[in-house]
Amino acid sequence: MRYKEPFTIYPRKLKKITVYYYQCYDNNGERMCGHSTGQRTKTAAKKYCMDLYHKGKLIPGVKPLMFKDFAEGWWDIDTCKYLEWRQIQNPLAPSTIDHYKTSLELHIKPFFGKMRLNAISPEVVQKWIMELSQKGYNNSSINLHIAALKMMMKEAIRMKYITSNPMEKIRKLIAYNKEVQILKNEEVQKLFPADWREIWDSYEIYVFNKLAACTGMRLGEITGLTGKYVFKDHIHVCEQFSKQYGKRPLKTKDSRNIPITTGLFDELSVLIKKNGTGFVFSTSGGKEPIARNKVYKETGNAFDKVGIDSKERKQRGIALHHWRHFMNTALLMANVSALKVQKVTGHKSLSMTRHYAHFDSREFTEVLDFQNNLTV
Repeated sequence: MRYKEPFTIYPRKLKKITVYYYQCYDNNGERMCGHSTGQRTKTAAKKYCMDLYHKGKLIPGVKPLMFKDFAEGWWDIDTCKYLEWRQIQNPLAPSTIDHYKTSLELHIKPFFGKMRLNAISPEVVQKWIMELSQKGYNNSSINLHIAALKMMMKEAIRMKYITSNPMEKIRKLIAYNKEVQILKNEEVQKLFPADWREIWDSYEIYVFNKLAACTGMRLGEITGLTGKYVFKDHIHVCEQFSKQYGKRPLKTKDSRNIPITTGLFDELSVLIKKNGTGFVFSTSGGKEPIARNKVYKETGNAFDKVGIDSKERKQRGIALHHWRHFMNTALLMANVSALKVQKVTGHKSLSMTRHYAHFDSREFTEVLDFQNNLTV
């Protein structure tokens, strides 16, 4: 990408000499009148202007904008003009806004706060990223901070506070995800016996986990599920719930329909009869969703009973969200097309569907079939 100069240099002939002048734009994007550099060569004039620019004095009489002043009120829904526009165009999730606000206060402002906005260069940004890495932050966390700063700098460009974006060529770091060892079919069958009482402390948590295993729904989607969205042959997933933010749109903003079996519908119906059109999983008659602590505790107890203790669960990356990995992988292993898997899980991209796939190559029966046919 070609660098765009924050000023334009042009010659002006005086009586016996030629002096170079420059023009630039003010903070409102208006072209200012020319100013003399006092230099007689274009090279010297350009150096003179660049020195002014780096000192924040290119625009005469205007105090250079500091990053801390530019960042004032950012990521606050009541004061951030960017968010005001973003929320009617392509809304950010409340949790994302909170994460970005934390990034700004704890990791961005402390480093860039006392810098002039136009003095932040790609090299300075790279130094910041290196410092975060040296402090022990993992790549996924650093990527979150990068994303917050990228949005801010893009807005600074739009507002014409700066003429080149220092984040333009900054790429996300490679995030090394923890390997997940998927549950085996025999383990899943032990978790869901003919009589749920053998393993589970309550019927609600038994059905909660079975629904997660069969549909790959996110924890918040199951918690926020209400009776009116459960049908005989499918579930309409259109909202999620968390204690901090209450009911809110889905992570991807797009609703989806997930097919369910008659047996699963019958099990859900038991809860719907008790809770009506309210929250399906509830201990208050559908008024409030079930507490996550109860879900976590009883799910852990069930895994303990089938011989998968907390230590093994940690080693294998097994948690409630694991059911999403399990279902995604199981569908792909059953040769369901990736497009259909995306429609069920709600993944926006094929790369995310692949991210949730955890194959054990020892179970590739088609490879064994090939080997057997080859040696016959």
